[in-house]
Amino acid sequence: MAHGTRYKRFSQYRLTFSGDEGWQFELLPHRAYSAFKKFNNVAGGILREYTPIAVDFVSTIKHIVDQERFLDQTVDWQINVHQNRSKTTTEKSAELTPEGIHQDGHEFVIISILSRNQVRGGEMRLWPAKDADPIWRGTLGAGDAVILDDQRVYHDVTPIEPDGSTTGTRDILIVSFSRWDERWYGEEHEQAVLSDVS
Repeated sequence: MAHGTRYKRFSQYRLTFSGDEGWQFELLPHRAYSAFKKFNNVAGGILREYTPIAVDFVSTIKHIVDQERFLDQTVDWQINVHQNRSKTTTEKSAELTPEGIHQDGHEFVIISILSRNQVRGGEMRLWPAKDADPIWRGTLGAGDAVILDDQRVYHDVTPIEPDGSTTGTRDILIVSFSRWDERWYGEEHEQAVLSDVS
């Protein structure tokens, strides 16, 4: 889907709040990733198989959700965790959001930059609507993160190219949050995605 410039691992969790210990994470049995066409016009409506994430990012995600407190603690949540590497060469730039200006279809989305190596570009832009002007734009560096209210803003990211080298990479972690009763997980969700004609 990304023409050989993007490499991905993927895992899913259920989150339950405990008053004494904060958010507790349950790793869900591995399944394919799927998104609705109305949110991803490039790769929606299909099942995409990815290798599970090997690195344990739970402590990092838990720190964010415990500290920022943007989740309703009275309900369980389901999260999709994407570990992405985009690679660019002098022959080929890397499209970071081939679907263009979009929403992901969740309540909240965290986008965290793990590393940027020998690249330029990758500017994030936030929009109140697709036909409006951006309300914010900026290039996040390693260690930076944003929490998006995915139901209120659209986003995109400009392509990356090598900066002073023949190749460059950009590594990110994306965490998408849906209420458990609206989860993007399981056979019912997958059947809804596969039957989506939007």
